[in-house]
Order: sequence, then structure tokens, then C-alpha cells
Amino acid sequence: MRPPDKNRIFHGVRHIESDEIPFLESDPDILLVNQILGKDFPLRLHAFELPVPDYVELSRRMGNDMIYVADIWRLGRNELTDEQGRIHYVDGTMKTPQSLNDIGYPDLDLTRKRLEELLAAVEGTGFGISCNNRTAPTVVRSAIGYEDYWIALIDNPRFVLDFQRIIDEQCLRELEMLLEYDIDMIHLASGVGSKSGSMCSPDMLEEFEYPFLRQQINRVKEAGKIVHFHIDGNVTDLIPDLINMGVDVLHPLEPCGGAQDIYETKQQYGSRITLHGNIDVAGILLKGNPEQVQLDVHQHIDALARGGGYIVGSSHDLHADVPIENFYAMRDAAHSYRRKGRP
Repeated sequence: MRPPDKNRIFHGVRHIESDEIPFLESDPDILLVNQILGKDFPLRLHAFELPVPDYVELSRRMGNDMIYVADIWRLGRNELTDEQGRIHYVDGTMKTPQSLNDIGYPDLDLTRKRLEELLAAVEGTGFGISCNNRTAPTVVRSAIGYEDYWIALIDNPRFVLDFQRIIDEQCLRELEMLLEYDIDMIHLASGVGSKSGSMCSPDMLEEFEYPFLRQQINRVKEAGKIVHFHIDGNVTDLIPDLINMGVDVLHPLEPCGGAQDIYETKQQYGSRITLHGNIDVAGILLKGNPEQVQLDVHQHIDALARGGGYIVGSSHDLHADVPIENFYAMRDAAHSYRRKGRP
């Protein structure tokens, strides 16, 4: 297994064709984490919540070129802990303007401490650092509740905008704190995508989503960092907007039953944005065998990595049912591939 090297990611983002292909998986299910590490961490944890030494070792064994830094702001969330100890989101609770009096903020000193520990732990290893920065629409959607959020956009848009503007102030404070450090990439996200396309109109995107994204993206670009953008579903129609806003890397490019074709996306936009993911967690990674996974990864690289601009990864976060052998096959196929001839 090769050592980490953030320069592989840099080459991909800069569309520099290289013999070695970048690889990045951010948040595998904790059951997979325990298999990879041979440990028994509680199921309530995300991978990025592990103790720093374990998290760095996990990232090394996963073959990542960057380490993902994140925490969870559970604002307004009604959550259920099941008999196995997993935490499940049920609904949001902040559904009225009166809820704005009850906003509690995360402790950025804890985020700072975690980041400093990780930076110290990876110094000299070759790992890059990718930091998640919350976006106001994403936080507010979960705080209100996903269904009620979309209803509120119609019934009480002023409430939604007021809520998002308050949360945006915290998101920007967090972003400024992250940019104080020698990090490489900022990870932003949106929840407007579905398997059939955007869940709101272009006018609604311009009012409720894009202004908050543009502000953060502009600040990240001013700081000279990479903008990595995560959005589920079929987002083909949104890609021109994302490019114009300055997104460098688009993730995870779900196949969506064939409705979103990454190869067509590469042909149309591949010189202007880096594509990350698309190895199908509901298809080949779940139902295939290691040999089929390896072939699929090589096919992706053959078609997508020419001229740079592709990072190998799954079509979503790795869920618990993905066989560990298939994850290793994906990792190893990316690691061993060479542009001038497969091993």
C-alpha cells in the first residue's frame, strides 16, 4: 500500500495528468472502521470522531491522500439512539420564529484543539488536511426538519432566511478559524439534490442557497485553498452554477440509476472541474466481487483521469453493508494503477 501524498489531489485539481491517481474516502461506517482497524469502537461514532492516533492510522490503512476533519452541530435535532448504540436523525425541532431564541453554538475551541492535534500528528506524513465547514442552509434544514424546511420556504420564507443568516454568521466565524491553519481543502455541502434533480427552482436556489455558498467559496478562494463540494443526487443541471461559483471538486456523483452519467459530465465539464467518486455503493461495491470492483475502478480512471481531474472514491459514504474486500479492491485498484500501463 502506497504512502499518502496530498500532491496527488493537487495534481487532480489542477488537471495535471499523473501516473498516480488520487484516492479519498471521507466517512466510512463505523462497522467498516472497526474491521479496518481491528477494534471495537462504539457504533454512535463517526470515523472523524475517533481519537487522533486511531484516526490517522485509519486514514493510512484506507489509503487516503488527505484526512477529513469535521464535527457535528446537532442544532435542533431530535435523535434516536437504537439498541446497538447508533444515533439516528428523526426530525428537527426548530420550526417557528420563536425557535431563534434557542440557538446554541458549537465550541470552536474544541474544533481548534482537534485540528491542531491532527496537524501535529500528520506532519511529515504526506497527508493533506480537508476541513468541513458547515453551510447555513444545511444546518437550518436539519434544525427545522427536512420536510418542514421545504414547506417553510413557501409558507414562511422570511423565517427561513432570518434563521439562515444567523447561522451563517457562525459558519463564517468557523471558516475564518479554519483558514488560520495550514490546511489544504475546505469541504462544503448542500442538501438540495435528489436522484431526479434539484428539489427547488433556480429562483429559490438564488434566494435561499447560493448566496451563502458564494460567500464561503469566495473566502476560501481568497485564501488560496481548494473548494471541495459534496451534494447528493443528480446535480447535472447545477454544475454550471457550481463552476461559476468557484467549486474545484464535485463529489460524489451518484449514478442515480443511470440518470447521471459521469462520463458525459467529464466530456462536458471535465476541463473546468475535478470529479470525485461515482464508484457505486449501491451497485458494484455492494454486489460485485473484488475483481469486478477493480475492473470498474480501472474503467473510471481510463475515461476520467486523462488530463487529470479525477479522484477515485465511492458514490457516497461507505455504508455498513459494503464488503470490506470490495473497499480494499477499490483502494488497491486506485493505488496500483499507472497511466502508462496497468500493473
